[in-house]
Amino acid sequence: MKNKFIYIILLSLGVMMNYSCDNLEEKPVGVLSPGELFNTPSDLMLSVNGGYSLLGHEAFWGRKLPLTLLLRGDMATIGDMGTSSRRIEVDQMSMSANNGMVSAFWPKGHEIIGAVNVAIEGAKIVNGDEEKVNEVVAEAYFLRAFIYYNFVRLFGALPYVDEGITNPDDAYNMQEVPEEVVYAGIIEDLEFAKQWLPDQPSMRSRPGKGTAAGFLASVYLTVGEYEKAYQEAKYVIDNSGTFNYNLEGDFAALFDPSIAGASNEVLFEIDSKGGDGAGVPSSLGGGNAATDFMAPVTGPRKDERFSFNDGWSVAVPSLKVFETWDEKDYRRSVSFDTTIMFKGEMIPFTDFPTADTRNVARPYIAKYFRASGEAGTPAGRNGRDSEIDYPVMRYAEVLLIAAEALNETSGPTAEAQGYINTVRERARRELDTDGSNDSAYPVNISGGLSQDDFRTAVLEERRLELAFEFGRWYDIKRLQLGPEAFGANGLEQQAFDPSKDYLMPKYQQDVDRMPNISQNQGY
Repeated sequence: MKNKFIYIILLSLGVMMNYSCDNLEEKPVGVLSPGELFNTPSDLMLSVNGGYSLLGHEAFWGRKLPLTLLLRGDMATIGDMGTSSRRIEVDQMSMSANNGMVSAFWPKGHEIIGAVNVAIEGAKIVNGDEEKVNEVVAEAYFLRAFIYYNFVRLFGALPYVDEGITNPDDAYNMQEVPEEVVYAGIIEDLEFAKQWLPDQPSMRSRPGKGTAAGFLASVYLTVGEYEKAYQEAKYVIDNSGTFNYNLEGDFAALFDPSIAGASNEVLFEIDSKGGDGAGVPSSLGGGNAATDFMAPVTGPRKDERFSFNDGWSVAVPSLKVFETWDEKDYRRSVSFDTTIMFKGEMIPFTDFPTADTRNVARPYIAKYFRASGEAGTPAGRNGRDSEIDYPVMRYAEVLLIAAEALNETSGPTAEAQGYINTVRERARRELDTDGSNDSAYPVNISGGLSQDDFRTAVLEERRLELAFEFGRWYDIKRLQLGPEAFGANGLEQQAFDPSKDYLMPKYQQDVDRMPNISQNQGY
């Protein structure tokens, strides 16, 4: 059987996927010449829409990839040890070369790359208004950069597919390229996107100029080009009015689905389709496209507060994360659930039932399960049919990128302090009916910190502000904090091997079938 990765590369030869944004089903039409495929910018958008529909798929951002990132970090671990071994492997740093998480999101990510490469190739032959064509293609470039930015941090050297391939044999013999080449491609794609995307996209699940600049800031921070990281973050901050970005007034509102529309704090989010049965098993008439699974995988079992009441107790916070988080920080109460209703009674986490529920006696992640419950997810579906769109990047992160990057170039200046303090000011604000500011904690960063101490402070601010939002592993990776994060003094003790565990295994089927792809060390 043809390697799925190879099949997707060959999409750029002209396999047109007729995607519907409504039912999110992929319907291959056949191999056509580029001239028959694309005549207008709307034709190009069909292929880009295919990329978006796959982005939220259960095999990619709907569950597999964010759950992998959550478990790989030092803030969450496995609750129910009866869950699938592929998840336990990720958490315990014991991934096999055939890990089932990777074998799902690696091919799906390359499907997305294939879909958007179709649009990028097609744009070369479309006659039309250059600005309209480039705006569509800019979304394709952004999506390609988004996939590769995740993949290069997870896998290192990769085959980098940025153009059509005319000979199938060439696809099988592709060379993987070093990380720096992949990063150069990501930056080039994001620069194009920043130039041609609109100031304000039609929805937050589509990128705008600020989205591209925010991701550029993150990429430059990751590769240690701090001045460029600061400049890109500053561009977003200086143009926040134009882009319609601001911090949400109340931190909890970021995870409250009863509030109509996306928050202005969101630079980019993944669009989930709820209420269409997509999250239920195929035997019940559902599929797995564009479905938010984070509610069930992070929720406790048998919580009677919510209509679906049955999370899976898969990813739970490390107890030390909860115990070391100052209880005066309002974000702590938003991030954790410490009680459940069981047999009609509210009980604290210390007394959670475990024998008949497979729960663990610790607080649970609240950002997804609590929100999905309030959204009224239909009973019997375990939260899998949720339409919650959770953010991938927020304006708060841009402020913290600016603070970290500026500290690396200029030390802990008043400007750098101001970015952290803006985030902390919002963290102190729990809006009551009278709009009062309820807390004096966390206090502002003040002068006198060394560069090292400020670096520690901003990293800690990222850990708390963005807790359980799938970025902590990437911070550990970029700063090489594995031994510290997983050692005796870490939040979660694991047998971390710095010679192996900063990278995950590449999809073994592609390693076996493509002679120029090498498996990462230790797998």
